[in-house]
Amino acid sequence: MAKYPLIKTTLKDRLLGGHYQEGLPLPSEPQLAREFEVSRMTARRAIDELEREGYVYRVQGAGTFPTGKRFRQGMFRVRPFKEWARHPDHRTQVLRAMQIDATPEIAHVLQLQPGDPVMFVHRLRTAGDEALVIEKRYISAAVAPSLLDHNLSAESVHEVMVALGVPLTRVEQNLEAVNLRQEEADLLRVPLGTASFLLRRTTYSGAKRVSYVNYWVRGDRYAFQDSFEP
Repeated sequence: MAKYPLIKTTLKDRLLGGHYQEGLPLPSEPQLAREFEVSRMTARRAIDELEREGYVYRVQGAGTFPTGKRFRQGMFRVRPFKEWARHPDHRTQVLRAMQIDATPEIAHVLQLQPGDPVMFVHRLRTAGDEALVIEKRYISAAVAPSLLDHNLSAESVHEVMVALGVPLTRVEQNLEAVNLRQEEADLLRVPLGTASFLLRRTTYSGAKRVSYVNYWVRGDRYAFQDSFEP
């Protein structure tokens, strides 16, 4: 089983948490390889992905450095499912809904062990003939074992979880701009590399993480706004 997703997630958590000081290099690839007990090539792949996503940058002969904290102010959200579904022109298509084994990255986010069962829900939101939002959601199978028995093209996953006795108490989310990969570009019917928003959201029940979702949102059809006291 590939280990680089776990290395990437761990390093990203450290970067976002301020573990690495700006202006000072991260541990070298050989150091990371020793820490995570992997090959240098595996450590390099994790760093490559962090660089591609804008979390680090490389300086030849000096090392890999944090890019600094990204802008994280204000509120942003993808319209809740129930609100979205009210519009007669809006549709939600379930592309896949199944139980899968947690990858190392998903296991880390949901505080599980790799290989533990999780519910995977892959949906596409459309308005008329336009595809607007892709959703990939992972839910611990232990907390909502009958989730897949519900009609997830018409029901809110969060409302189903609450009905199943899982109180949802807190949400953490992160918004960034990305260029679409081939899979997401094909689903949204736009060219490869088109700019979009990627919203990552983790939902808690008490202290336990129970749901993790990625939303890819078309940048040419959505704008996020906020208001606050100056």
